[in-house]
Amino acid sequence: MKPHATTGKTIKIADAQANILATYGALPATGFVRLADLRQIIPLSDSTIWRRVKNSTFPQPLKLSERVTVWRAEAIRQWLDEQGQAA
Repeated sequence: MKPHATTGKTIKIADAQANILATYGALPATGFVRLADLRQIIPLSDSTIWRRVKNSTFPQPLKLSERVTVWRAEAIRQWLDEQGQAA
C-alpha cells in the first residue's frame, strides 16, 4: 500500500504493478511513443537514438505520416529490459 500523491490516502497497488511503474515511469503499457516522450524515459540524445536506429541497436520507428514518427511502447519496453539484462 502506498500513499496517494495528492490526497495522502493509502491506496493498494499490486507489487507487480508498482515494479512496472517504477521501472518504466511514464511509458504507456501499449500504444505509440514519440521522440519527445522517449527523452523523458531514456537518457540518450536525439542524435544517439537515431544513430542506434540506423545501426539496428534501438527499435525501428514507424512513420504514421510525413511528419509523425513513433515507436511501439512494447518494443521500447523490450529494449529497456534487454539493456537491463546486458548490464
